Amino acid sequence: MDELKKIAPQLSKIKKEHPFGVPENYFDDFSARLHTRLETEKQDLMPQRGRVIRLLKPAIGLAASFIVIFLLVYLPIRSFLPRYQAENNLPVMNGITEEEAQYITFMEKIDENAFFSLLEDSGTVSAPTEDDLNDEDLLNYLSANISDYEIYMENENLNE
Repeated sequence: MDELKKIAPQLSKIKKEHPFGVPENYFDDFSARLHTRLETEKQDLMPQRGRVIRLLKPAIGLAASFIVIFLLVYLPIRSFLPRYQAENNLPVMNGITEEEAQYITFMEKIDENAFFSLLEDSGTVSAPTEDDLNDEDLLNYLSANISDYEIYMENENLNE
C-alpha cells in the first residue's frame, strides 16, 4: 500500500467502495413486476390475426413470379412462331366488299386438294376465271397455308 502512495498519491486517496448498487426497495415489488412482464411477453408470442396470410405469402409470391416469367417469356416468343404469323397474315380488310371477305374466309379454310379441285372443276360450279384468281391471291393463299419447306419439297419431287 505504501508503494501505491509513492507511485500515485491521488489514486490512493480514492475510497475502495463498490460504485454500483441496487436501488432502495427494489426487491420489495420485484415478483409483481416480473409477473406482469412475463404476461405481456406471453401475449406478444400468441398467434396474431393474419396467420393465414403469413402462411400463404410465399405461395403467393411464387405464383406471382411465375406469372411475370410467363408474361416476359411466352408472349414475346409467341409472336415469332410461324403458326401465329400465318394466322395473322390476313389481307387488309379496308375497302373490300362483304362478298370478297366471305370469299377470302372460304379460301383460308379449304385444304390444298379442295383448292386444286375447285380450279379444275368446270361442272356444276363455274370455274374461277382469270379475273377472279390472280397470282397475288394464289401467293397469299400459299404463303398463309404452306411452309417454305413444303414448297421446296414439292419442287424437288417435280424436278425428279
